[in-house]
Amino acid sequence: MASGSQTGIKVAQEPKIATVGQIVFNFGAAFKDHGKTLSGLFTAWTFDAMDATVYAYAVPSIMKDLEVSMGEAFSVVSVFLICTAVGGLFLGNLGDKIGRRPTILLSILLYGFFTFMCGRATGIGELRLYRGLVGFGLGGLWPAAMALISELWPAKSRGAAVATLQTGWTIGLLLAALFAYTIIPVYGWRGMFYATLIPVAIAFFTALLFVKESPIWLERKKQQAMASKSTAIPLVQLFNHENIRNTFLGLGVSIFGMYGWWTLFTFLPTYIDKTLNVGITKGALFMVWTSLGAFVGYLLFGVLADRYGRRPAFTAFFAGMAVMISVFIYSVRTSGLAYFPIVGIALGFCTGYYSGYGALFSELYATNMRATGAGLLINIGRAAVFVGPIIVTYLIPRVGFSLAMNSAALAFVIAAVFILLMKETRGIEITSLDK
Repeated sequence: MASGSQTGIKVAQEPKIATVGQIVFNFGAAFKDHGKTLSGLFTAWTFDAMDATVYAYAVPSIMKDLEVSMGEAFSVVSVFLICTAVGGLFLGNLGDKIGRRPTILLSILLYGFFTFMCGRATGIGELRLYRGLVGFGLGGLWPAAMALISELWPAKSRGAAVATLQTGWTIGLLLAALFAYTIIPVYGWRGMFYATLIPVAIAFFTALLFVKESPIWLERKKQQAMASKSTAIPLVQLFNHENIRNTFLGLGVSIFGMYGWWTLFTFLPTYIDKTLNVGITKGALFMVWTSLGAFVGYLLFGVLADRYGRRPAFTAFFAGMAVMISVFIYSVRTSGLAYFPIVGIALGFCTGYYSGYGALFSELYATNMRATGAGLLINIGRAAVFVGPIIVTYLIPRVGFSLAMNSAALAFVIAAVFILLMKETRGIEITSLDK
């Protein structure tokens, strides 16, 4: 890692391991100054997650209503995931150019409007178009929000702050499940998409009122203006000699961690329905349990990552996911609904690793490429897993639904290998000083 004057980050010399109490205290002190911004971003990220995952619950109804196959219905997910990468790269770079705050507001408008439009789709092609545009908008929120929070919070409690923000994803998953459970049986899948407009409007106005621009980005913009330079750099710089190792290993962690998560949770409601023949509402109920476990897992991951380091925390949670996916599949096949609460909470808890991406990826790059770099890693990861629906729908008739789902467990094992090859980033102080 280069010096702070070159990269915009300063590495603490052998940082002491903070106690849990110190981490909480540091987080609380920073919250007094930045709590409103965190709250605004939390709301935006919550409804980002809801709009990202609500489609999975609509699949059985869409298959019946539009008279399409499972492969056609899940091809919409592949388009969505590819477009998140395009949106993440474009809007992530835009966030480095025009600021974190305006990029966040634009992202909310895009994903909210086109989720609503999904309810008006008359065919699978139109649905692919609208979900693709939803993905484009969703892809831009994460890099801008994570860069902003990482630039606001001190290194000692940055992991906890990012984890707190990331818990909005678990609330969004829960809302998606509740929307499906209550709205689809009464108003159908179209009604569910229409109803999402209400929480998205809340997210937009909350972000508009509470989210403030990053002072580090503003200082960097001022420095660049005085030097007559752009505040952002070409994307290719992420692959120069200084950044290529971080970018390559970060992509491995992102791609395989994303493949495991999206493969599991995209097919989970349908898997439960097809295996047990209990209806899509039971899948939604299982997601309630996983969301409860995930909420705790996300928060604890942030504390563990701040105390012991990013690498050991990610490794432990990736291993937990690999084990719990197999436990979940075995439980469904042998015991049906009997252990849903226990298995759901445990599986959800292990998804806590997701809350570490924001801090880890933001710590890899300088201020003038932070949103661009983090956006590339997270969204290329999302885009790469477009093959997940293709692989799983191909494998189901050949090896069975259960074995096809287990490909997600293998992905987490590979992700653990990549994280072990990365350098530890705990203790990095982010400043406005860079090239």
